[in-house]
Amino acid sequence: MPQRITQLRLTNFRGATQPVTIKFTPEKGGVKTNVVVIFGENGTGKSTIVDALDVIGNTSFGSLIRPGIQAPQKYVASLTRDAQSVEAELTTQAGNTRKATLSGKTVVISSGSADAVMPEIRVLRRRDLLQLIEATPAKRYEAIQKFIAVSGVDSAEAALRVDCNAVERQLGTAEATRAQAAESLQTLWEQERQPGEPVQNALTWAKHRASENVSELQSRLGFLAKGPAGIQQLAGIVAQWQQSQAKFTLEQDGLDTANTALQDQNQDATARSTELISLLSSAERYLAPPVEPSSCPLCDNSVQADALRSRIQTQLAQLQTSRLLLQKVTEAQARFKTASDEKTRCNQELVRVIQSMGAHFTKHEPAAVKELHIDWPAQGIELAMANDDTSIKVAALSEKLVAVKEAVQSECDTLQTRLAVYNNIKTQAQALTKSTDEVTHLQAVLDRLRKACTLVVNKRRDFVQAILDEIIGEVNALYQFIHPGEKIGLHRLEMDDAKRASLDQHATFEDKEGVVPQAYFSESHLDTFGFCLWLALAKRDNPKQLVLVLDDVFTSVDAQHFRRISDLLAAQAANFQQVIIATHNRLWHDYYKISGASVHLLKLERWTLARGLRPHEDQILATELAAALEADNFDRQAVASKAGVLLENVLDNLAAYYECSLKYRPGRGHTLGDLLRTTKRLFLTAKVRRIRRDTHGHPLAPHLEENWMEIALKQHHEKLDAIKLIRNEVGAHFNALGNDWSDNDVREFGQAAYDLAEALACQQCGHIPKNLRTDHRGCGCDAKYQTQLYPLSLN
Repeated sequence: MPQRITQLRLTNFRGATQPVTIKFTPEKGGVKTNVVVIFGENGTGKSTIVDALDVIGNTSFGSLIRPGIQAPQKYVASLTRDAQSVEAELTTQAGNTRKATLSGKTVVISSGSADAVMPEIRVLRRRDLLQLIEATPAKRYEAIQKFIAVSGVDSAEAALRVDCNAVERQLGTAEATRAQAAESLQTLWEQERQPGEPVQNALTWAKHRASENVSELQSRLGFLAKGPAGIQQLAGIVAQWQQSQAKFTLEQDGLDTANTALQDQNQDATARSTELISLLSSAERYLAPPVEPSSCPLCDNSVQADALRSRIQTQLAQLQTSRLLLQKVTEAQARFKTASDEKTRCNQELVRVIQSMGAHFTKHEPAAVKELHIDWPAQGIELAMANDDTSIKVAALSEKLVAVKEAVQSECDTLQTRLAVYNNIKTQAQALTKSTDEVTHLQAVLDRLRKACTLVVNKRRDFVQAILDEIIGEVNALYQFIHPGEKIGLHRLEMDDAKRASLDQHATFEDKEGVVPQAYFSESHLDTFGFCLWLALAKRDNPKQLVLVLDDVFTSVDAQHFRRISDLLAAQAANFQQVIIATHNRLWHDYYKISGASVHLLKLERWTLARGLRPHEDQILATELAAALEADNFDRQAVASKAGVLLENVLDNLAAYYECSLKYRPGRGHTLGDLLRTTKRLFLTAKVRRIRRDTHGHPLAPHLEENWMEIALKQHHEKLDAIKLIRNEVGAHFNALGNDWSDNDVREFGQAAYDLAEALACQQCGHIPKNLRTDHRGCGCDAKYQTQLYPLSLN
């Protein structure tokens, strides 16, 4: 089972500029306490402690989460450090630990052991209180969500809403697709419907069209489409042949001209001169650098390459004209051969193409080609030889085919359009059918999702509403504890059916029900109303797991209501694992300090950047008095003063409980003498009855009468009445008469005051019994072992 928090260690966390350990003592003087009060004036570091508990318990940045702070993680580290150095670690009574560090924007939680059981921490701040009472209904519902275990249902509901939105979008897309397909099909129907085809609607007509067998049409289009391409190819090859023919003629003329010029130049030279030019040219190339031959390749005689080259060049220069003419003839022969080869290739390609076209048109002749009355088999035989005559015939045939190419292409386009219309009709019909089926399916899915979502929402609302109805009585009981006898309270908390998560409040004021509390309640009443609502929600679900943390919640209540709130918390603290109260209100601190309630008091001294947080244990007044009585250096004034304050508090409470009459003193309080006089009658018969406890504070068999002991209070009153002057003469005022009282007298007065407070206070809860029972007054402990104060009343 989770244990109470015993200490909190902070390193570089917010105001903790120096490492600090805050100790929450779970047991004190043998008396168990689960209430911790942290008092500090503004700016001493209360929010640092509360934020650390919030970070560790809820991975929340606590008071830093507010509209003016966009990146709260930036401000978790103290002013002198960075976020990587921040640590906050708590330890429980069982020794379990949990540590919080920062990694970027994320709070990283680590436990001392995997199976460590830790308490759940709930923090109430002033702004949270305002959210419960003054925020919009949606924000109000958000504020109570953490107390109502419907997170799984909320997740399921959110998932269903996401699915609904997704299906709605899909349905919208499918409906748009269906509308587009229906419009396109309607247009096709109006444009393409032929006489005798169905007239019921566009889809019926489209299904009729789609049932046609178009495989033959598609096959015909495939063959027909080759016609224009073949004609284009044939025309291209004819153009190439014509170009090669012209090139061939041109090169032949060039070769004839070069040969004639060479013959005219060499008409007086012997054939050997021509051969000599050729030989010398070859020798010149042979002797060209970088080769440097040393012997003749023919006779093997030694030669001088440079000299030989010079002689060859001299002779060649003499034969230069003949040489140039010979070079032109050689070049012309090469060009002529190339042109001849290209013409031969074109002749062959024309035969190949015309043979292929003839074979194709023999089986699949377009209408425009058919009108030319070409005997393709005969043409195939006639044009089988690759030569110029055949090419001339092919060129003539190509002219005829080119002339009807557009007609062939038009025939092809017509067929293509027919097939495209068919495919479009089929596609739109299929799209309409598919989208209609999809719309039907998605609509059915959406209807089911909406029903499921409505069911989950209604179940969640009913569940939450049942919880809200359940806690109304508890809220009002708590509220009446703080405001007894006032005709004011909670009438109904109601979920708004028209909204997903919205909480309306209805209150009672005097005899009117269903009023809006914000319109009729005072600020103090609104504060306590919000607090009671928060406390009732916290109580409803396994409160023994909870550590409640109150961070300066009350700013508008007066002293009387502070006392009642303190009594309420003391009575309710037993329901929780621990209650931690952080306050800057000295009135509340002093009430706990003087009343002797079983609390652990912590006080925060002035904060500085250099020293950081400065917490220390602040004893309740009875404990301080006991320590002063035992001190080696006896401070008589301190003992008399503390004993007097403690005694006045005890007697004032008893006078209030039993409605003792006190003389009215305008402008001043009642003295110790007044309080002793007015309670004298009570103490004549007053007694305390309490259960015996073991060394651990556990009650011993309360059903056995011998385990109960009685303490008569008359002698305490008489003893104090006899020495009451010590209060003023030693502890309060400068008075020469104070010198007449010895230290033993003062010690006796202090001890008597302590003994009376100790006799009256419950050893378990620390409170004086005040709750009315059958024949006595009881404290706030379990009914089986409450401390009992007699009599019930003085009447």
